Amino acid sequence: MEDHKDDRIEFLEFENALLKDVIDNVHEGIYAINTNDGIILYNKVVEEMDGLRREDILGKNENDVYSMFNGHNFSSYESRAKLNRKPVLEENFNYTLPNGKKINLIVSAFPFFYKGSLAAIYSIGRDVKQIEKFITRTLEVKKQHLFEENKGGQNGAKYFLDDIIGSSERMTEVLRIARKVATNDFPVLIIGETGVGKELFAQGIHNASLFNQGPFVPINCAAIPDSLLESLLFGTVKGAFTGATDHPGLFEQAKNGTVFLDEINSMPINLQPKLLRALEEKMVRRIGSDKQTKINCRILSSSNQDLFNQSKEMTIRSDLLYRLATIVISVPPLRERGQDIIILSNHFIKKLNNKYGVKIKELSEEVSDSFLNYHWPGNARELRNVIESVFSIVDNKEKQITMKHIPIYYKQRLLSQKYAISNMGEGVGTLKEIMWMMEKQVIEDALQKNDWNVSKTAREFGLLRQNLQQKIRHFQLKRPGN
Repeated sequence: MEDHKDDRIEFLEFENALLKDVIDNVHEGIYAINTNDGIILYNKVVEEMDGLRREDILGKNENDVYSMFNGHNFSSYESRAKLNRKPVLEENFNYTLPNGKKINLIVSAFPFFYKGSLAAIYSIGRDVKQIEKFITRTLEVKKQHLFEENKGGQNGAKYFLDDIIGSSERMTEVLRIARKVATNDFPVLIIGETGVGKELFAQGIHNASLFNQGPFVPINCAAIPDSLLESLLFGTVKGAFTGATDHPGLFEQAKNGTVFLDEINSMPINLQPKLLRALEEKMVRRIGSDKQTKINCRILSSSNQDLFNQSKEMTIRSDLLYRLATIVISVPPLRERGQDIIILSNHFIKKLNNKYGVKIKELSEEVSDSFLNYHWPGNARELRNVIESVFSIVDNKEKQITMKHIPIYYKQRLLSQKYAISNMGEGVGTLKEIMWMMEKQVIEDALQKNDWNVSKTAREFGLLRQNLQQKIRHFQLKRPGN
């Protein structure tokens, strides 16, 4: 009987130690008082928030402990929980520490009954800033989980054709063709300017194809030295050259998958016959080997130039071109996609809002007009870069992207093109006039953004203060109301 009692005490001590450890390792602050307002529970999170040690305050009256804390008054919710004997949920609670640090919590208070009588009030508080971090982290973990669950997490291609943004007539037609050709095994050549999303199409076609269970193996033909590209594509055997090892090439590694030859027009002319042979025979021979290995993979390629004109200049062999271009997909540049510019802008804004905890809703009318009139030589990649640049300086409370948020480099380009278009045919569109108007507008916008602080604006431009003052006089700029 005595042994059983000892075991019970041992278990209760164990359980108590376990619960204390759990309470100390949760993310919320947990705090409890008895019916006489004596502090009986005080976890590690509350210690860190308040800058106090539990051994110094346990057993003391909370009013005595917190009398030095500005705004720290538990009675607003603890008293109600005690009086009504019901939980008080999700209340905003703010106070300031003696060192000036502000604490902002979402707090709930709960009455605790022991043997039928009220014995304590315990509170659970969540730091608002910490909540924002948890939300951001949770979203990132969720996205990573979804990525690993879908095929893109396993085969190296994370984008699907449904991920490609665009509702313009041209983009809709290109996506229709891409979905149709994805279901066969013909080689596909994707043509489009830099930044239009050629690799997105390649990944999307792979994920919609019969080869989607195999790997997606991309290689940028322009980024790999000529001497290395052949060994990467076809593989090597030990002793083929100094340092060579037995290593399969990308065609072998892409078994039952897809090889994506990005910027195929940059492939060395002397390597192209070997690539053509591999495509026609579905066999590769590693460097230094006399043995051929059968390959089974789909070939996708891309170019940022019109290869049918380039073949005449012998940058790519015509026989290789026609072998690669069984099907040609031409991705339109952003400037030819009309309202897709605004749709893409909103898409990037939404993604960056989630990433940085900002609440931008839209582009201003002036920014929208400038975007629609701009040439976008870098296409969707350039547009994304502009939006990302804005998010590096935008205030958390702002709801709209205006011209004051556009970085100076891009603002110059947007305004100069807008000015040239608006004055086309009026006889005032010379380069000198465009540059004069553009510089005036950029300086005026920067001054307005900085509340006409000349020194701060000069630092942003990398100018001496007196040089900026000269320009202000030159353009006859004046602060509104002066």
